[in-house]
Amino acid sequence: MTVQRLLTLPARAVWHALFWTFERATWQYDLMVIAILAFVWLTPPDWLGDPTASGPGLIGIVLEWFR
Repeated sequence: MTVQRLLTLPARAVWHALFWTFERATWQYDLMVIAILAFVWLTPPDWLGDPTASGPGLIGIVLEWFR
């Protein structure tokens, strides 16, 4: 019996995401790339504890525009 048959749908999604089993040019692959880029661009440096980075990050900049 394969691993995929033993896993429920949410567990299967996590399995594929962790082991990056998606082929290129599929919507799943594109979604994973978008999620990675969103994390990189939207996470404030303070959340990661980066000693060399400073500033509010993209979210902080956008929030300042609306104040």
